Amino acid sequence: MNDPLDKLLTYEESTVLVAEAAKVFRPRTPITSKELFAGRWNELTAVADAVNQPGLHVVIYGERGVGKTSLANVLSPTIQVLDRRGKLESQIAERLIVKTVTTTGDSFSSIWGKLLRELSLTDDRPTAGLRPVARGRVPLLEAYGLQEPLSVDDVRRVLANIPGSVFIIDEFDRASSEVSKSSTDLIKALSDFGIDSTVVLVGVAETIDRLISDHASIVRAISQVFLRRMSPEELGIILLNAEKALGVKFSNEASSLTVHICQGLPHYTHLIGLNAVRVAATKSFSRRIERDDVFRALEEATKQAEQSARGKHTKATHSSHKDALYRQVLLACAVAVAKSNDELGYFNPSSVVKPLSLILNRDVEIATFNAHLSEFCQDKRGPVLERDGQPRAYRFRFNDPMVVPFVFMDAVTKGVVSQDQLTSMLTNS
Repeated sequence: MNDPLDKLLTYEESTVLVAEAAKVFRPRTPITSKELFAGRWNELTAVADAVNQPGLHVVIYGERGVGKTSLANVLSPTIQVLDRRGKLESQIAERLIVKTVTTTGDSFSSIWGKLLRELSLTDDRPTAGLRPVARGRVPLLEAYGLQEPLSVDDVRRVLANIPGSVFIIDEFDRASSEVSKSSTDLIKALSDFGIDSTVVLVGVAETIDRLISDHASIVRAISQVFLRRMSPEELGIILLNAEKALGVKFSNEASSLTVHICQGLPHYTHLIGLNAVRVAATKSFSRRIERDDVFRALEEATKQAEQSARGKHTKATHSSHKDALYRQVLLACAVAVAKSNDELGYFNPSSVVKPLSLILNRDVEIATFNAHLSEFCQDKRGPVLERDGQPRAYRFRFNDPMVVPFVFMDAVTKGVVSQDQLTSMLTNS
């Protein structure tokens, strides 16, 4: 029997697939559908566990681009599904789950004002969402006789009357230190009074100390959920989900190349995956995505990336000396970070040795490129890299992860390496 994937697409089918791909691969906006959300089951269950423990709250943190907002978006359906597990419909209590996004200039009062304005009192029961006006429906703040500015104690008293409720505050890193301090005070108060309501804070930070003031005072009251970069296997789930939703198939080589290029960041898997499907559909009228489609997608992705990635690469590699190795060393660094399993995208100088040896076709030592790494961390070359640690134990990472796919595309188009060589360096152990 012929495989439907081998049948060439018509022009109309190709057009439909191009449009549908944008609904599945979403590099510009956070994922909202639980069915399309990849991996992160451990993190989701950690939040769900905290929700079911009165007095325990959640802080979700990690670097930009790892999928924190997407995780926040699927918390509500996930918690609701887990609430129903093993229960009869009559045993399931309605749980109120409300989410807001912090904006620059928000105060503690304005954040909680946004959250509580989503709730109303209908027939003496708190309800969420905008519903038709009904008899007995009163905005929650009005029902409690509260006016802004809201104090920590005002919020505590309201939440005490909404058992099982969950309040998600995304992009909390935008909040001021005063908001952070008040939020710490609120969590401490909710925990001390044993109030069955959960606060979930979500924000960009590499350590929890950078997100919450005086977190040590509430360490027993919070579940810390660090969102690391995703593994190649987890990124592969994004492609598998897309295959099922779109009726396409990534070859093993195309899939492996894609997930290694993306450095553990789901945003780039969506970006390259979207463009690879579109390339295959429009250039080959095919539902099969091959390695060449990924390289064409990489080229398209770097065009869309923004001019800044090109500018950063140019500044980092420019030299008047013909034999300068800046371009080659930066490529070796990009290979090192693409193969790194570090949770924050760092790589060690030792991991640059092998790829640079392959690129230059000769054996090298760390001393060959150590000065280049140092320069990449200075203003005159960006800095394109940032450095952490102590002398003789430094580790490095790219300031802007989008520079990495641009480095790969530049290397192939400039003939620094061939597609075969780059594929081998990225996908072989």
